[in-house]
Amino acid sequence: MTELTDDEELRHQGMTDGKKKKGKFVLRPMTGLSLSWLQRNKVFDDDFGDPTSKTAAFVYLHSEDKETIRSVVNNKTEFLNAVDDWIEKHVPYHTGLNQYVEIMNDSMNTYLAASSTALNPSPKSPASKN
Repeated sequence: MTELTDDEELRHQGMTDGKKKKGKFVLRPMTGLSLSWLQRNKVFDDDFGDPTSKTAAFVYLHSEDKETIRSVVNNKTEFLNAVDDWIEKHVPYHTGLNQYVEIMNDSMNTYLAASSTALNPSPKSPASKN
């Protein structure tokens, strides 16, 4: 079997990743839909808020019931209020989200690698048609 490059390995992981239990939450993998939710609410923009808000929004969008999310995700104020309520309920201390920062960053990197073409494909990999 041909050894995979780092890009190919991340892409494979992103296509086969499942739910992960981390702390008290079961997090769904990042998908096109959850990335869209993050982007439309500008979660990773500097003006979104502090790092706690960004991480909380990520965990909220990947752990809460999708119907609950859909009820607020298209209205910025309602979304921010839902994230604030989530923080108040689930994060009693400012360090309560530290364990999720790495999983948030890894999820973003894995998803982006999974949806891209390998920059350095292995020699026997077929060329992308994109």
